[in-house]
Parts: sequence; structure tokens; C-alpha cells
Amino acid sequence: MLCGEHARLQPGRKKDDYIYVAMNMHWEPHRFELPRLPGKMAWRRFADTGLEAPDDITVPGQEEVLPDKTGYLLQPRSVAILVGR
Repeated sequence: MLCGEHARLQPGRKKDDYIYVAMNMHWEPHRFELPRLPGKMAWRRFADTGLEAPDDITVPGQEEVLPDKTGYLLQPRSVAILVGR
């Protein structure tokens, strides 16, 4: 996980997003526990290679909020990129 609170910022810029990358190399689905985000931030799915196109990736900035903020089910042999914003 990359924590946006610790990003090197230029003067006048706000804190960056959080980024969480989950990789499931097993042949069965696995649920990944998600770290808590501060304040009113929420996890959003940017990409998931376990989903069918065109749902496997979204346009940056248009990610939908995940319904479960505590965990994410990742399909076998796939990778997901989540954004905390």
C-alpha cells in the first residue's frame, strides 16, 4: 500500500491518494482485508484483472466506491488496484 499522506508534495498541493495493490496467485478466490482509511475517504476499484472487459478497468477519477470498505474478494490468478480517496 502507498499512503498518500506521506507523498512528497509540492507547495500548495493537497495530499495524494492511497493506492492498494492486491495480487492473488492462487487457483481459488481470496478475500483481502483492506486497511482503514482516515476520515470520509473510501476505497474505489481502478482495475481488476479478474473481471471481464470493459469492467476490468476504469477511467482515472471515475472509479466507483466499493460497497464493502473492510475487504475485497479477488478472483484466482488476478490483480486489483484500489484507490483510497
